[in-house]
Amino acid sequence: MLKNWQTVLLSVALAVFTWFLVTGREVVETWVDMPVVMTNPPEGLIIEDGLVDKIQVRLRGPKGLVGNLSSQNLVYPINVSNLKIGEQVVDIDPAKIPLSSTYEIIEVRPNRLRLTVDRRISKKITVEAAWAGNLNSDYRLQEVTASPDVVTIRGPETLLRKISKTRVVLKGDFPEDVPRSWAEDVALEVPDEIEASPGQVNVEAYFAPKTREIWVKVPIEYQDPEGYKVSVSQRYVRLLIQGPVFLFHDDEYRKAILASVVFGGKVAEGEFEMNYEVTLPEGCRLEKKNPETVTTVIKKN
Repeated sequence: MLKNWQTVLLSVALAVFTWFLVTGREVVETWVDMPVVMTNPPEGLIIEDGLVDKIQVRLRGPKGLVGNLSSQNLVYPINVSNLKIGEQVVDIDPAKIPLSSTYEIIEVRPNRLRLTVDRRISKKITVEAAWAGNLNSDYRLQEVTASPDVVTIRGPETLLRKISKTRVVLKGDFPEDVPRSWAEDVALEVPDEIEASPGQVNVEAYFAPKTREIWVKVPIEYQDPEGYKVSVSQRYVRLLIQGPVFLFHDDEYRKAILASVVFGGKVAEGEFEMNYEVTLPEGCRLEKKNPETVTTVIKKN
């Protein structure tokens, strides 16, 4: 019984050995994905286009070994130490594929790379600020500023050479109440290949009322000095004032306009050409008086 058991075990071992021997010698073809890594990159240079993440290798080899390739973490190295600025072709050399002579390399895809190489530099550019939005028609945009107004950008030299400034746009709507100023941090508008430092700036927009000039007719006001009687040659004067447009939508502003003859501490009889003081609503400015002076006659009571 013991002898039969040993015979059976020997038969099984011979069968397994024979199976491994046959399958190990069977030759198969397959495609293998192989990651690409750069070695010895030149200082300051970057590959802008053409570099692939992996190559595909079509190979032939023993079936038993081919099945284990996926677990070996094979990579294809590309020495880029001799790259120069511009476009150049780099061949994929089958001899550098890290496979033993047990395998036969049939095809490689791609078999060459067309690389675009550039230099990475930095430069300073100015920032132009703008505002976009709906604004109350009685107001105007006065100024838009960016802080800082100069930033540093970094990227491919061929791309940076074409850039001397960048633009930021502050957006907001003020259809009714309009602030004197409004600010927000806004990201810079630069291509994806470019890094900006800082990446955003503070943009502030300043608003002001629209203004226009208008002639108004107002009465001359005065108060008789004690012990004297005053008469003025005219009852009204005309004033050219500049003020915000919204103030002139109705006549209420006229109530805040005064033209007054003011007498000093020492009063004398006679006829005089006297100046008169003008009081205006907030935000208004006197441009012209007509007349500049008024004839005033002062008599004792």
